[in-house]
Amino acid sequence: MILSNHSSVDKQSSEKENEVIKVFVITGSETSGLPTYVSEKNGQKVYSGMAWETLEAVKKLPELKNYEFEYTFSEPGYSNYNETVDWVSTGKYDLGLAVYTQTTKRESKINYTVPFIIDAYALFHYSNKSEFDILTHIASKVGYQFLVLIILGIITGVVLFFVDPQRSIATKVKSRKAFMIRSITTGIATFFGEAGFLFENSSSIKGLIAITLIMLISLVFLQFMQAEITTMFIDNQMSDEISPLDINTILAIGHEGYAHTTRWEENGGTVELFKEKNNVELLEVYNENQSKYLGVILSYYDGFPLLELNPGLKVSIFGNTMESMIYNPRKVKFGEDLNKGLLYIRRTKELREICKGNFKSNIPNPPVSCTM
Repeated sequence: MILSNHSSVDKQSSEKENEVIKVFVITGSETSGLPTYVSEKNGQKVYSGMAWETLEAVKKLPELKNYEFEYTFSEPGYSNYNETVDWVSTGKYDLGLAVYTQTTKRESKINYTVPFIIDAYALFHYSNKSEFDILTHIASKVGYQFLVLIILGIITGVVLFFVDPQRSIATKVKSRKAFMIRSITTGIATFFGEAGFLFENSSSIKGLIAITLIMLISLVFLQFMQAEITTMFIDNQMSDEISPLDINTILAIGHEGYAHTTRWEENGGTVELFKEKNNVELLEVYNENQSKYLGVILSYYDGFPLLELNPGLKVSIFGNTMESMIYNPRKVKFGEDLNKGLLYIRRTKELREICKGNFKSNIPNPPVSCTM
């Protein structure tokens, strides 16, 4: 991994010499949901993102006034979080400014701050079912119901023929055979939702009572059938999600040094790891080899911009995860002050507003990220 050739120092004014905190910042493009984004405005570099804005809010508090922050930025798209854990553990850097998932192996090396966001362990993938496949499946399940509706329509037509024979006058049908065919056609149409002929040609009280009962019966059957089809469609849509039982069926892909790929392997799955590829490039690898790969392993909010950029892309979530920054275990006092600041902006709901500003999405059922 190549680091940017510059670092910046943010000096806080103080009567005494400030303690220097060396910060490593993971940067990326806005097609990744979690890294710090770097842009330019009026010739000046502007930084944004969940972790960056959270630290900026904490730095304004009295607890952090006695620290001087020296920043080193990764190349955009860098994603080997485990490597940065090693750097922080050895003192090369004092703070990893990114969103880190807690793992036992990492915890043996570094200290985590208090959590500042809730994310999720997820797989991004496309449906393996076409619309035609779904329609074919539904038709195979409800085909017998269409047959029932046709039979009921025929029975209804025969009933109308004998109960209300005066309908032949209203319909101007002279032949008994033609009237029978017309009555059966009317009965079938009624059970498929078209009851105009049924009511328009009633000619007696007895006929009116008969068609009212027929309408009630046809309504019940139609409502039942619509509910059945809707349920099947929803079930088919939900079955597009990958379940935990699918994890060990097909190879998935992910970033090297990424906590969620490790977790995938711990749960019995196999992962092909890629170095120096961003999320968009990983998705392109998957797109070109959908028969080979199950999907792309990412945290939900790291990958969620991909959902809006790629219509049809789906995400299967396997459980929420608490996310933190990491700091050097030898910087005990700094860690305590940083945690005090994080807890303060959690209590005042400022952290919640930062989160909402970064994760605006209409995607249904996301993790409860901004509830801290």
